[in-house]
Amino acid sequence: MPHDNELKSDRLPEYVSKLSIDAEQWAILEPLVRSASNSVIMLDQVLTVETESSAIFVLGKV
Repeated sequence: MPHDNELKSDRLPEYVSKLSIDAEQWAILEPLVRSASNSVIMLDQVLTVETESSAIFVLGKV
């Protein structure tokens, strides 16, 4: 089943209005956003090291 991931400019105002949050909501969400961001950064670092290690191992066998 194909997915349309492209952002359509004619839908943008609808998306923005649905995503708008107020200061009270942001106060609740901000710690979650920060912790999720840190987790994503750490995961990216781990995957980068694993990918590079695998590549070096494969090149060493050649």
